[in-house]
Amino acid sequence: MITTIAADSARGTLVTAVLILALVGCTAKAPPPASTADYSGSVDGSDAPAVTVMKSLTYPEPTPENVPLGVANPPSLGEFPVDGITVERTGTHGGTLVYSILGEVETFNPVEPKGATTQELRALLYSPLVTYSNGGWSHAPALAKSWDVSDDHRTWTFHIREGIRWSDGTPLTVIDVEFSFRCVFHPQIATSIRDGFKDDEGNLPALTSDPENGTVTFTTKKVDSQFLTHIGNVSIIPHHKWGAHLQDEDPTMLLQMTSDTDPAEMVASGPFVLHQYVPAEKVVYRRNPHYWYQDSRGSRLPYLDEVVIVLLKDLNLMWSKFEAGELDIFMDLPPDHYKEALALEKKGSADLIRLGVSLNTNWVCFNLHPGVNAETEIPYVPEEKQYWFNNLNFRKAVNHAIDRNGIIKTALFGRGRSIWSSFTPGNKSWYCKEVPTYPHSREQANAILDGLGWMDRDGDGVREDDKGRKISFGLNTNVENNVRQQVGNLIKNDLNQIGIEVNFKPVTFNDLVTSLRDSHQWDMILLGWGSGVPPDPANGKNITTSSGRLHCWYPQQPEPATEWEARVDQLMSMMDQELDDSVRKRYNDEIQVLIGENIPILYLAAANSYAVVKKNRLGNVWPSLLRPQLTWNLEELYFRQ
Repeated sequence: MITTIAADSARGTLVTAVLILALVGCTAKAPPPASTADYSGSVDGSDAPAVTVMKSLTYPEPTPENVPLGVANPPSLGEFPVDGITVERTGTHGGTLVYSILGEVETFNPVEPKGATTQELRALLYSPLVTYSNGGWSHAPALAKSWDVSDDHRTWTFHIREGIRWSDGTPLTVIDVEFSFRCVFHPQIATSIRDGFKDDEGNLPALTSDPENGTVTFTTKKVDSQFLTHIGNVSIIPHHKWGAHLQDEDPTMLLQMTSDTDPAEMVASGPFVLHQYVPAEKVVYRRNPHYWYQDSRGSRLPYLDEVVIVLLKDLNLMWSKFEAGELDIFMDLPPDHYKEALALEKKGSADLIRLGVSLNTNWVCFNLHPGVNAETEIPYVPEEKQYWFNNLNFRKAVNHAIDRNGIIKTALFGRGRSIWSSFTPGNKSWYCKEVPTYPHSREQANAILDGLGWMDRDGDGVREDDKGRKISFGLNTNVENNVRQQVGNLIKNDLNQIGIEVNFKPVTFNDLVTSLRDSHQWDMILLGWGSGVPPDPANGKNITTSSGRLHCWYPQQPEPATEWEARVDQLMSMMDQELDDSVRKRYNDEIQVLIGENIPILYLAAANSYAVVKKNRLGNVWPSLLRPQLTWNLEELYFRQ
């Protein structure tokens, strides 16, 4: 699965994340959360699942757009019921939707997912073969109108819709589809998407195409129970624009479609096209005149003329802009602004949408990479820190020292849950109750460290290890996230209380991710996994497996570094090949227990999930616990007035 790192954290382009990361439950299938076209936030569900009230479903007459689709049997909104309810979902054209996300554009190139911010920005431009309906928690056709799977579940044939055009008018064909997957499968293109397609022996699917019949076929060596999810993680890009950059050797594909690319060159198949990008300020999209989707009355989507996404680096500033009326919606509401949002709801100027426990996680991770920088010949992790971090008892002591209840009370304002794995209690399918826990106990933490002989021998308040070295290291998080900065300071104080010196330094999100995935020169990182869509363990494959690029404590291991990681790899492979979700659940529970016993990554807390919308502003809003909460169906949102 592809995992996303949440900086704050369309029809939903599939966004994978560790465990989807951010995900939780115990039944085989999770029912979709309550959501409605017209919603009401009349119940205070601070610790409750989403409570919404269905009102009468009435819609204004649509404003027809009589541009011929040119697509044979085009899809319409009626094909995708939400929460099991099929209604005539229509709207009116026009208007500019303005909202904000945390972070900055790293690239518009969809071949390599970066952070959750970048993925959300690109989802408006590119379409996959198969998408995922957040409203129904199910896969749905996109550029592929249908697909066939062989009896042995190893051969998948996708039938591409006829008549679709790129935003520049060029036909979208099987050639584009094959080209896009060749990019992802290319061994010299660094992309975490590829991890999802690999079986336990590293094999990728064989790919063939039949342009005459409009099909692409994938043949796997082994059964892949989540193959549709992996297919949906690949955005289709135009061969006629970028085909020359898929060279056999040293391909230059990842150098294209960057933040420096002229927007006019960004040919799209999604609901919108890129109109303007102003670094550190905004991204402006205009409706794609050739978008291939329509409403139930045959009117072309999207309804909105324009979408402006304001790029901010501070959640407080984002909230101030919403309060001032500069933003139409606010997703992933920080807990410290809950009371302000509640006041707006009581005043009748906004709807506060309560979605339950978030699927997203917060965690800290130790750097266990044993490697050396090839250029400087300097170890990624200094020897003394390797000695500390690789000691399981040390990690247990740190886990006991961290006061999760204090984090929830202080940073989350009491609105959250302690977590011990990448699946939160919000994920009703995959949450595991058997994961080991490490209750807050300064006494137990001190006893563990004392037992190691790591004592404060010089009386300066900082312990020395048994070789006389002061136990001091760095902790980084992303500067854009106020809540994480609070959590980082709390962790620093907790560890100081047991004689461990922590130098806490927030840095920009993009720099943090670069350190995590590429430079590997860091000590301890505080970040979060953004929920994958769909919220299945397969979507965290690039984090969970030892060879994964986001296996954060030691990524891309040539061979599993430990016996327990080898067992996790084996279980992930077994889960990939198993079609029975109840059996897959047992495998995943064992994985969560193994990670919980060895704790290379310490899961902290999951906040309650909220979103806010201007009162009576938008139609066709179907809130989802899956991200993005309110814009997963952006193409069908419209202004009521």
